[in-house]
Amino acid sequence: MIQLRRIFYFLCACTPVVVPAPVQALELSGGVSVGGIQVGTEPELAVSPFLGVLWRRQKDFRIEVHHMLSVVPGSRVGVYDRTAIALGYDTKTGNVSLGPSLSVYSMPVCGAVICDRVVGIAPGGRAQSDWYFAGRLGASASVNVDWAGGSSRVLPGNLVVMVTAGPVWRFGGESK
Repeated sequence: MIQLRRIFYFLCACTPVVVPAPVQALELSGGVSVGGIQVGTEPELAVSPFLGVLWRRQKDFRIEVHHMLSVVPGSRVGVYDRTAIALGYDTKTGNVSLGPSLSVYSMPVCGAVICDRVVGIAPGGRAQSDWYFAGRLGASASVNVDWAGGSSRVLPGNLVVMVTAGPVWRFGGESK
């Protein structure tokens, strides 16, 4: 009986080493991108603030919500508002995520013959990858593809594709 009790105490003492606790962390990210957007036949300047919330449930896997509002300034302001929920995987030098998105838009658009405002809701998908090649400095690329249903006299196509790429800097936390 004493021998079994010693084995039981030994196993209890080793449990934290053998069964690691799950990692749970909440991270926020945000920023503003400025660039060109082409809707219709004319390219326009777009200012796109974004916000991301990331929740790590385990060491390498995560769930994230990413929200981006693209604003086309000018006399006829346009907006393209997108929210995506993605599952991601982290490595030592970066991460990758993939998931569905939903966009709401109201954009002034000029086609080959006519100009009009296009308004709608578009379901789609988003993929993003970040690669850190120098400590906290890295590069990020994302692709979002939406399906804009319905018919339009201005725009005949139904796919909306947004590609972004650029440098990324990781603040705080550990530099892997």
